[in-house]
Amino acid sequence: MEKKSHSCRVLKGWLLGMSLLTATHMALAQTAWRPEQPIELIASSAAGGSSDRTARAIQKILQEEKLVPVPVSVINKPGGNQTIARAYLNQHSADAHYFDIGNPTLISNHIAGLTSQHYSDFTPVALLLNEYTAFTVRADSPLRNARDLAARLKQDPESIAIGISNRGGTNHLTLSLLAKTAGVDPRRLKVVVFKSNSESMTAVLGGHVQLVASTVTPVIAQVRAGTARMLALGAPQRMAGALADVPTLREQGFDVSLSNWRAIVGPKGLTPAQVAFWENALAKLVATDYWKKDLETQYWEGNFLRSREFLGYLDNEYKTTKAIMSDLGLAK
Repeated sequence: MEKKSHSCRVLKGWLLGMSLLTATHMALAQTAWRPEQPIELIASSAAGGSSDRTARAIQKILQEEKLVPVPVSVINKPGGNQTIARAYLNQHSADAHYFDIGNPTLISNHIAGLTSQHYSDFTPVALLLNEYTAFTVRADSPLRNARDLAARLKQDPESIAIGISNRGGTNHLTLSLLAKTAGVDPRRLKVVVFKSNSESMTAVLGGHVQLVASTVTPVIAQVRAGTARMLALGAPQRMAGALADVPTLREQGFDVSLSNWRAIVGPKGLTPAQVAFWENALAKLVATDYWKKDLETQYWEGNFLRSREFLGYLDNEYKTTKAIMSDLGLAK
């Protein structure tokens, strides 16, 4: 009798264990998610532009490293100061097969009143990298560093013509923060808007403007050739490689750092399971040698943040950007 009772208890225990195991597998099946159709990475620039280059680097790694089980394509949707790409993105609400290469215009466009699109209207998936502003002059410029620049602006804000490619963009805002920190009204700066940072650099070399506030890529060739010099970088700390000798603004006494970041942003309504899949896939992506080499080549700095941390990052960026854009009279 005791043996029979013991056998019954064992059988009941085994059945209970199997039922729990089955329930666990069912729960996992309900919560796990993976792509089932081709992925679209939406680049808000034309082919060769900044977001296009980022998108194609991501596409290459996702496919070659087999981080996703489906094809990945890059779709270019330029125009509208990047609002067209995001309008297209949100036509695919709750669909984790469509993603925008996010950047600071996700914040600044709303502050400037260019669009009603707010970053909370999308799903922040992951921050990928930071890109910082370089302050560059011609090699024979009397300005030797950021302190010289600040002193000159304080003496006469209009004595230096400064080339930028986008009023209200990250480079312009970093310049304006530097001026404000130095006690100069940023609205008094003599800024000249060019179609591209490369055109700004050409204007510096021609003596038409005295300084360019730009990303590193358009000016680094002239710096290496000895025809131009970088006064400072708007990074939180010194960068490595070819930029190791360029001091930051903070090193020179100006607590200024603002990033032209890139990120993966999804449409509104993505589920936690969908976000989790992409967080994990992108965590593997940024750990690859190809990604690290691409960061070095483009003078970008890796800064991987998952969705929750990225949302906090956006909250802080919005506050900082709104404050300086308000000072410039660019906030609506």
